[in-house]
Formats: sequence, C-alpha cells, structure tokens
Amino acid sequence: MTKLNADEALYALLCKYVLGEADVTERQWVDEWLKSDPEHPALLASLDKLLKGQPVIQVTPEDTERAWQSLSSHIGSMKVSHTRRSWWAAAAVLLIAAGTGWWWLTASRNRVQRYTGPVVAYLKDGSTIQLEDNALLEVSSGFGKVQREVSLEGKALFTVTSDAARPFIVKLGERTIRVLGTRFMVETAGKTSPFRVHVDTGEVMVCDSRSNDSVVLSAGMLLEQRYKERFRVAAHVADAVGKQLSFTDTPLSEVLQTIGLVYNITVTADSTLLELPVTATFTGETANNILASLAFMTNATIEKGASGVTLKKHDE
Repeated sequence: MTKLNADEALYALLCKYVLGEADVTERQWVDEWLKSDPEHPALLASLDKLLKGQPVIQVTPEDTERAWQSLSSHIGSMKVSHTRRSWWAAAAVLLIAAGTGWWWLTASRNRVQRYTGPVVAYLKDGSTIQLEDNALLEVSSGFGKVQREVSLEGKALFTVTSDAARPFIVKLGERTIRVLGTRFMVETAGKTSPFRVHVDTGEVMVCDSRSNDSVVLSAGMLLEQRYKERFRVAAHVADAVGKQLSFTDTPLSEVLQTIGLVYNITVTADSTLLELPVTATFTGETANNILASLAFMTNATIEKGASGVTLKKHDE
C-alpha cells in the first residue's frame, strides 16, 4: 500500500468527498476543514470543477498503474497497489492531467496565512504578533524568502526577531512600517480613531505614501495620525495604553507636546516657561492632574480657553 504524506492524504480525501464516495466520518471531517479557513471552500470548488470538467474516462487498473508510476517521478519512490478504488484512480489521472504542477498542493503551500484576533500569531522566523479583538493579520506567501511582509487591520503588538538580511515590513493600506527587530504596538485608523504606533524597544520607520510623510521612531516614541493629517510624534511614552509618561530634565516644551498627543488636547505655555526642565513620572493620571503638577513645578497658572489650555507665568 502506498504511504501518503499529509498533503497527499488530504487531496485523496477531497477527491472522495467530491465524487460522493466519502463515508459519514470523512464527510464530517471535510465539513470542519471547510470551516477552518476562508480559502478552503474555494479550493474545494476548484477541485470539484476540475474533476467534473474532465472528459469521461474509462479508467482501468492498467491506467491507474501508469498514472501512479508517472506521478512517482515527482514525489519519490512508491510501491503501487492495483487495488485502489475509483477515487484513487481519479486522483491519479487528475494529477497527471493537471501537468507537472501539483496545482492544489502548490496552492495550499503558497497561500496567504490569515489570523483573526484575539489570537497570538507565531511566525516561522520566531516573531510573534498579539492580535486584539477583530484585528486581521495576513502573512504573505513568500514570507521569509527575501523579506518578511505582513498586512494588518486593527490593533496588534509586534515582537519581531532581528534579521538584518530580511527586513520585516508591515503593510497598513497606504502606510508602511519597516523594522529589523523590535517590539512595538500598531493601531490602524478607524472611522473615529487615529492611526497609532508606539515603540517599546528598537526602531521602526513609518511611511505614508499619500502624504509622502516618513519618520523614524525609537523606544518610548508615539506616533499618531488622524484622517488627512500629517504625522504627530511625541517621546517619553513608556506605555501608550496605560498612559505612563516619564520625563527626566525634559524641557517643558517637549512635555507639553507629549501630553497634547497622548490626551488629544492643545496645550501651550509662555515662551519664558518652555525651556524649564521637568523631572516626573505619571501613570494613568488625568490630563487635569498632570497640568496641575506641571503648573506647580514651573510656578505657573492654568488658563483654559476655547482653543485649549495655556500655562501662564505666575505674576510675582
């Protein structure tokens, strides 16, 4: 009896299914297989079309023997039995009729891999991608050969294995992120939410083909882009989700830029205050609490207006 590898066994089982010769257990298995990947129904439909589109062939044991012997030159040495049923004959003749390509097996090996969150995707280069609810990740069929390319919709945390010879590329519509090895968070833009990238370690380059905008982000930097706007970037962000901000002798101008981006507010200050150094760490604080602390540290007062918040130098 011929020993089949997993791909060959699956191909033979699908032939049985299409020809109506699969038993109850086999049909249940194929039904579950069809549900496991959105590409599987299309693959089965192609097999069904090819099987039923072939001219009527009277298959004899001799025909089957010749087909399997011809096929064996592509898949290695085989011991062939004459006692196969018609579905084995159909599988053999179909593979020969399809040419030298192993069309179905090639498609299964080269297809795009898809992951839907919440799930952790473990890629063959050692990288991991933690997808949040409803996020969609697609891994290109040629992943790892020349470069490592994936596409993302939604929010995900990337931990990328370093490989200088094969850059890691994340496609996000018109935007692209290029990285050699790092840990970073990506949140693609929605109808009401902005596009965001936060880098924990390493460096990434973010590009937008529409605006010809590009920027290199390093650890602790946060990028945000709202609809039809240019990139906005801030540093000193240890945790974008938990709103952990860390400043050490940082000019007040940089501190206000970070607060404005993280909390989506407009904050300005008198020019005499902008170069004052700030050393502080804030974790999960409200914008009002942070501004009150900054006003105390810089001896300033807070003025709120229609256009935002201003720190004014306190009159002596």
